[in-house]
Amino acid sequence: MEEQIFLARVAEQAEKFEDMVDFLEAGIELKGGEDYTIDERNLFSVGFKNLIGANRGAIRTIGAIEQNPKYQKFNAGLDTYKKKIENEL
Repeated sequence: MEEQIFLARVAEQAEKFEDMVDFLEAGIELKGGEDYTIDERNLFSVGFKNLIGANRGAIRTIGAIEQNPKYQKFNAGLDTYKKKIENEL
């Protein structure tokens, strides 16, 4: 668990939040049913918040592009891409 927490912190500094969440999930499996420290809980919170926030921002950006009449011909592709991101959430 200690190595996963360390790697999660490195991923946080590198702003690689998907990797951060992956390291944290691996740490959860290793820790089993033990209670988490405040620091570990904070890392979980930061990792998931940033990962979800990035995806929400991407959905908002795609929505704004969809509204632009200049890109109407790409609406099917934009919709597919937006649904992919929504499923990741």
